[in-house]
Amino acid sequence: MIETEYLKLAQQAVTALKWEVSFSPKPGLVDAKSNGSHTDMDIDLFYRSADSLLAGFEEMIRVSYRHPLDLNLREEVGRIGRMSEKDMFKATNGINTHKGAIWSMGLLISVISSLQTNDLETIFAGVKKLSRMPDKYVPVTQKTHGMITKQKYALNGAKGEAQSGFANVSKILSFHPEADDYDIWLKRLLLLYSNVNDTNVVYRSNLQVLQQFQTLSAEIVVSKQSVLDNPKFRILQEFTKEYNISPGGCADLFAASYFLKHLN
Repeated sequence: MIETEYLKLAQQAVTALKWEVSFSPKPGLVDAKSNGSHTDMDIDLFYRSADSLLAGFEEMIRVSYRHPLDLNLREEVGRIGRMSEKDMFKATNGINTHKGAIWSMGLLISVISSLQTNDLETIFAGVKKLSRMPDKYVPVTQKTHGMITKQKYALNGAKGEAQSGFANVSKILSFHPEADDYDIWLKRLLLLYSNVNDTNVVYRSNLQVLQQFQTLSAEIVVSKQSVLDNPKFRILQEFTKEYNISPGGCADLFAASYFLKHLN
């Protein structure tokens, strides 16, 4: 992979992050029409954040090129990821917009560069392998929302999603796999809402609210109505406002899904 190919893949990752935040409406999340459940974030902030990650993504791709999926690579990708977090926080004045996405997208682009493949099953298997390796250089810092809820409710969080080989991403890409239209993508988002035990939701509320959120989302997916014509979608929007929940883990996986769907 020559230098221009490194940059091309990194740009595809950034494009996916921008597509995700632009996709509207997304109940509870920042999009082009609403700031969701956030008072400190908007779409422009997410665009600046995504742009700040380009150099880090490109470096991950470079160091991963045909490198075995081993502990050395895991630690090197982790190091670059932590540098990318600093770039993000600098661009956002300390607001966490894409920490989860650095993890998920970083694993994907590293595996793709390492194995030189665009076969989804091969990529998912590689992510499962790489994400399960320990990184002894991860600093012991203040617990994240995901760590707190994982400890309290035994939920997997972003780490568990990756260690499953992104099973939920695989699931939504198998939903009408040939389709690429708006309503299908909105239903794919709701599939994530209904299947992901999103620690961001639980941190802001509780396990019962998460389960209600998942059930309502699932009911919309199975309906034959288009999502925007379904009255339950408006109920879901109001539900996220009432409980002030933001399924940020789903947003990261949604971006990853779009990235993989349009991988070339």
